[in-house]
Amino acid sequence: MPKKELKTYISDENLLTKLSKDVNITLPPSLLQKYSVGRMIGDGNFAVVRLCVDKTTNVGHALKIIDKSKCKGKEDMVENEVRILRRLNHPNVMRLVDEQDTKPMLYLVCELVKGGDLFDAITVAQKFSEEQAALMITHLTSALAYLHNLNIVHRDVKPENLLVDMKGSKIKALKLGDFGLACEVTGPLYTVCGTPTYVAPEILAESGYGLKIDVWAAGVILYILLCGYPPFASQDNDQEKLFDCILSGQYDFPDEYWQDVSMYAKELIQNMLQLAPELRFSAEDVLDHPWLHVANC
Repeated sequence: MPKKELKTYISDENLLTKLSKDVNITLPPSLLQKYSVGRMIGDGNFAVVRLCVDKTTNVGHALKIIDKSKCKGKEDMVENEVRILRRLNHPNVMRLVDEQDTKPMLYLVCELVKGGDLFDAITVAQKFSEEQAALMITHLTSALAYLHNLNIVHRDVKPENLLVDMKGSKIKALKLGDFGLACEVTGPLYTVCGTPTYVAPEILAESGYGLKIDVWAAGVILYILLCGYPPFASQDNDQEKLFDCILSGQYDFPDEYWQDVSMYAKELIQNMLQLAPELRFSAEDVLDHPWLHVANC
């Protein structure tokens, strides 16, 4: 897996009451009037994330501070992400709460998710029960169905971009974040992008792609949730061999890992990982599949 970058979550709720009063950072007065700003909780190549609390509601948020001088050549990507986030309002999508644009910096106040990401959860648990996996896939595909109804494709659905909202020791909800590669679909797309393990075959084939690449990625995630490893892989970590596996669409369900998994779960995965996009389930089709309803009972 590639190294994870910026995180907009926090795992210790007590930090909400431990805001540093001597944060060495200059912020616009209008932001400081509304929010108490505290310690850094994440960083990346061109941004940092700090904890902040709304002074009126006492609700914690994540303040993403983007240094424009470090975004040379990526300005369009940043602007596009903000433009898309402004349009979104869904319980399984990380919410943009507030924003302020200045000449040197862009400040984004985002929903604070008090847990890790799904990558971390998989690392700890290795695999999940069908009930747990069904809950997570329901939340993910609910977010995707919402986006796709707006003709927005995410293009980087992966565990690192799914934030986990915890209730005690159990996963309460998933929220989809990081819309840096997202775009509106008005026709076939040809830009090769995404993360190798989750990339759909039509992206690699450069034959034009659309909304259903997100469903492919969700299918890969479902496979991993139920057995602990991805459906497509290269034993020697050769990316070209990985891409050949994806383009072939060949994978299996070894009894050693899958004998206790229901045929309904396997059937759903097969429909999400259809090689031909026209035969692949849509996000709405996934939500209508009986396995989600049976497993969530």
